[in-house]
Amino acid sequence: MKSIREIRQILSMAEGEHILRRYFVMNGFDGSLTALGIIIGAYIAKTTAITLILAGLGASIAMGVSGFWIAYLTERAERTRDIKELEEHMVANLDDTKLTKANFWTSLIISLVDGFSPFLFSFLAIVPFFFAHVQWIEMFVALIISMVVILVEVVILGLFLGAVSKENKIIYALKIIPAAVLVAGLTYLLELFTNI
Repeated sequence: MKSIREIRQILSMAEGEHILRRYFVMNGFDGSLTALGIIIGAYIAKTTAITLILAGLGASIAMGVSGFWIAYLTERAERTRDIKELEEHMVANLDDTKLTKANFWTSLIISLVDGFSPFLFSFLAIVPFFFAHVQWIEMFVALIISMVVILVEVVILGLFLGAVSKENKIIYALKIIPAAVLVAGLTYLLELFTNI
């Protein structure tokens, strides 16, 4: 098991830190907004809490596996190409070098974050409906709590982007919120179809 320090060194050597941050934010955001769409759509359809939970978990798992799988294959393909081009320029074999090992570990770490980020953000948004399922709270209360969770997630991602860019964190948080509002609004329009 590699330590946090070793992981940071590997990412630094393979120039993976910025990619890791980017994937974490983009896919966390995807997870939050996908969950938002599922939750509002399921609520409009008047589904039970367990149906909403299963749909949300299914989407969370799909995003997690998809994110991990394609990120790993994509990162490995890009990094393998870079190493082959470097080998051609150097006229040398770079197998079993620190660079090759760093590229392998960087691809793996990035893909784990790419898969875990959307799963985590969407799963957290669904948690309130577990309480609705066991009838500790009403479905409407679960919906409100879930929306608050998603809002907090989105704001945290905005603040994180502000910190990364070394610009105003609040401005970044405010820039990211309209996307969530747009998803909520467009999804809520689906209610029109239930009345047709």
